[in-house]
Amino acid sequence: MGSSESVLPEGPAAKALQEMTKPKRIAITDSFWFELLKVQLPGMMKPGFFEAHYSEPTVLDALVRDAYFLQLVATNEHSANFRTFLRFWARLLHYFRTSPSDAKPCSFSAVLSLSLLCRCLLKQFAECFPAHELLFQLEQVPLHEEETETSKCQEGHIMVNYVGKHSQVKWPPTEATAATASLFVEPLCSLCPEDATALRDENCMMRVLPTGEHFSVAEAVERLQEMDVQEVVLCPSAVPHARGSVLRSVFREIVDFLLYSTFGAVNSTSPSLHGDSEAESGVQRNLSVSPTTMRLQALLHEILLLLSAVAAVKPQSSSEQESDWKSHRNCAPFQAAFEQRRLAEAAFRLRAEAAESAGQRLSSSKEPDVKAELEPKMLSISEPLSLPFLQAFSEVLQESAEEDEKVIE
Repeated sequence: MGSSESVLPEGPAAKALQEMTKPKRIAITDSFWFELLKVQLPGMMKPGFFEAHYSEPTVLDALVRDAYFLQLVATNEHSANFRTFLRFWARLLHYFRTSPSDAKPCSFSAVLSLSLLCRCLLKQFAECFPAHELLFQLEQVPLHEEETETSKCQEGHIMVNYVGKHSQVKWPPTEATAATASLFVEPLCSLCPEDATALRDENCMMRVLPTGEHFSVAEAVERLQEMDVQEVVLCPSAVPHARGSVLRSVFREIVDFLLYSTFGAVNSTSPSLHGDSEAESGVQRNLSVSPTTMRLQALLHEILLLLSAVAAVKPQSSSEQESDWKSHRNCAPFQAAFEQRRLAEAAFRLRAEAAESAGQRLSSSKEPDVKAELEPKMLSISEPLSLPFLQAFSEVLQESAEEDEKVIE
């Protein structure tokens, strides 16, 4: 696809993307985000761009990783700028879909460019973090700067955060018991009753700020006594149920865009600002779908698929954490399996070539054993596997169906 200079955005748009990766938090109401409406990948609207991209998708992934992701992943914990970017992008999908053709918020190439960059960044995040950590990166709300003074933790207490809500726990406790761990969870269950089940689940993790160390809530009493901690974050392996959940809003807008942009669907675009409202009062349906719209639909499907494949499993014991494949246990299972199979096949080929160069041949009787040894280890049936993003997506679909039924009634 060419060099990074010819593929990634240039000029003021590139500066805006770089600004997003810095430690400073940029609020959703900041005019900065409108600078992103000027983002356009060079050559995106030219014939052959997407053919070249899909023939070598790792090229753009690597460029986005080096130019934006590595810096963003180092600052996002404190700035939450990627969470804000997702909110902005979801709103942009909505307004672009519903605005009249002569009053769009930006060009189609800008929406397409931002969607492709969003897909690349989400893919990097999903490959880098286990499920609970990925949810932290995409959903957690750090304290607002203006709240830091009023929300300072009292001496002898630990601040416990979850999606912008916080409570304080006296620490160390006068008496450590098995129920001490509930001191961290129950106050936030009262503040967020819709997520109480996930917060009380054994898969719920606790993340220490600012070190990033994480462990299960059940281990909190023992682990926190070993360190000087002022703030922790609860990280359940479930998408928040609150209406303000960024991921749920992203799923909602993707569903609506795919639904209303398909051939024959009712067109959700508002009437033209200069058109005859009486002539356009009837139900308008999509009688055609442009190639550009189909490309955007493909990107939205990619985002749904890569998030839906993220799996969360039971927290690992210390012995399991030392296994070779620990980095894949909570990530996309299919992607991990393909990657391990590729590595296994490469290792087997190297052994076969080495044996052949030495004038030997791998014994056919031992060959199956060698292959079995190199086969990727899959999740066993005994390990409870959940797909939190897919679960949230199915719930959004159910909510949409219920809302449609109410409209019909």
